[in-house]
Amino acid sequence: MQIRQNNDLLRSESRQTLVSNDVTSLGVNMNNTDVFTKYVSESELSAEEQLRMSFMFSLDLRNREFEYPQYKNGLLDEETWLAYRHVILINHSTELGRKWWDKIGRGIVAPDFAKLVDELLVDAKPDDTYQRMATWAES
Repeated sequence: MQIRQNNDLLRSESRQTLVSNDVTSLGVNMNNTDVFTKYVSESELSAEEQLRMSFMFSLDLRNREFEYPQYKNGLLDEETWLAYRHVILINHSTELGRKWWDKIGRGIVAPDFAKLVDELLVDAKPDDTYQRMATWAES
């Protein structure tokens, strides 16, 4: 009984950390909508915008890298992990996102996690979530 309670507590604390990480990431992204607008329109990014996008991508990637062992250790269910993992496709399945992954992202995560991302991106079609987020109210 005590082991089950400890496991429940670990799951609860882990889930709270994951939610907190995502709220932080969303807050940062909301303050950088100008960069995402350019990203969606595939416009050229200035050096400053590339740096800001790199920080946002890094934050999201670190969140996924943290979540993966939570999933592997049973603290995060598969359905939730797959939803979190989808952010990798949102950010890195586009031409610009893949370029960032190849030049920056792969080198800032653990090799086993980089392998997981590489495998995920192999046949991934460009994700249009940001485009849909920017145009959902249009007729």
